[in-house]
Amino acid sequence: MQKYFQLLRWPNLLMIALLQYLLRHALIGPILLFEDKGLLLTEFEFFILVISCVLIAAGGYIINDVEDLEIDAINKPEKKLIENQISKDTAINLYTALTFLGVLGGFFLSYVKGYAYIGIIHLITAGMLYFYSTSYKCIPFLGNLIISLLSALVVIIVIIPEPFAKDNPAVMLMIALYAFFSFITTFIREIVKDIEDLEGDKQQGCNTLASSLGVKKAKWICIILTFLIVSLLLYAQIFSRQWESLIPFLYICIFIDIPFLVLLRKLYKSENKSDFKKASFWIKLIMFTGIISLLIFNFSF
Repeated sequence: MQKYFQLLRWPNLLMIALLQYLLRHALIGPILLFEDKGLLLTEFEFFILVISCVLIAAGGYIINDVEDLEIDAINKPEKKLIENQISKDTAINLYTALTFLGVLGGFFLSYVKGYAYIGIIHLITAGMLYFYSTSYKCIPFLGNLIISLLSALVVIIVIIPEPFAKDNPAVMLMIALYAFFSFITTFIREIVKDIEDLEGDKQQGCNTLASSLGVKKAKWICIILTFLIVSLLLYAQIFSRQWESLIPFLYICIFIDIPFLVLLRKLYKSENKSDFKKASFWIKLIMFTGIISLLIFNFSF
């Protein structure tokens, strides 16, 4: 059973579910409650939304591993599960089942709530993950862009079936900020992954951003993007006089600002695969602390 949890990248799936539940219960719900407005989706319906997103993401991880068999044999042979512990046919069947159930969940919500585009979004997302794995990830910039947009969609989809949330400027602003944060951090993470996997990608003819531009230029794209988001974050803290709300201010400074500065230093000093792997850890940490910030903001109200 453990091998299947590893194949599905269960920590990443857990982060998707945690993010969406915190967006609903720590951000959107409290703001609408303050204005005497409610959420349209019931808890069961929202659970279906979250599970369907998680299932589609899980399917995306599987099909990506299936398509990366030869690349992973070079880059990380010790972590290769498909063909070593799980047969390729089993993996494909599992991908098909999870993706089908995820898309079905989206169309179930479309039927129950009358929002046809929820099911359509799920279907398009599943299709994009498939074509990313089979084609787009070996097109410089495009593959990184697709995954980053889908990461932002994980945030945005929470408000799609909530009309009162879409009419609330405060909710929309916070959703936009978290979607942007998710997009940028994922984009940086994807480029760093390209650098980590450069050897296998080159040998198998997969033309990623790192193999197309070279490690140095790809690294500097990450540095510039990281500096940009740190600058914007600091500007927002100063402009909003965030120190007047002490708990969120301290949390952001300690658990997001400082890790971003550490990431900048790690990226600047990175020379080899091991260095970039350490930088990747800091990106994952920042993604996690960014999610938990929703809880901190909620408790500070």
